[in-house]
Amino acid sequence: MPSRINHVKVVTPRPDLVDAFLREVCDVPEGWPLGGATRLEPGAPLGPGGDIPMEEILRRRNATPGGGGFIAGDSNSRQLQIFTGDPASIWAICISTRYIEDVYEKAKARGVPCTPITVADWNERDNIRNFFCDVAGLTFEVIRVEPKAAS
Repeated sequence: MPSRINHVKVVTPRPDLVDAFLREVCDVPEGWPLGGATRLEPGAPLGPGGDIPMEEILRRRNATPGGGGFIAGDSNSRQLQIFTGDPASIWAICISTRYIEDVYEKAKARGVPCTPITVADWNERDNIRNFFCDVAGLTFEVIRVEPKAAS
């Protein structure tokens, strides 16, 4: 078995919002609190609501136009998209789900600002249905990989 990405370490002023988004909206399994943190009440608002334009997402990415980059890893090890840009940053966390429409509706209902759902051409076999959202100052991309229609 190859080495793989184990976990991501995130700092935000509101870890309770991110925890609730991941557990209650994206259906990520519950973990445990660190250092005495307390969870939000179930169903509590997670943001101010509204939409995020894709231009804002691209601004946050801050990649150098035409700078290129790499994808490291595969579906067994997990993947990192690595773009050229300055300063160095982790600009988004990607969550994969079979139920993107349900996650989108739950996110909007909880006040999470989101882009519309779009479909991106990923590779010769697959498209990615996705949306981006902001939770406690962190950018998340929620995706579902879909086979391209037979031509």
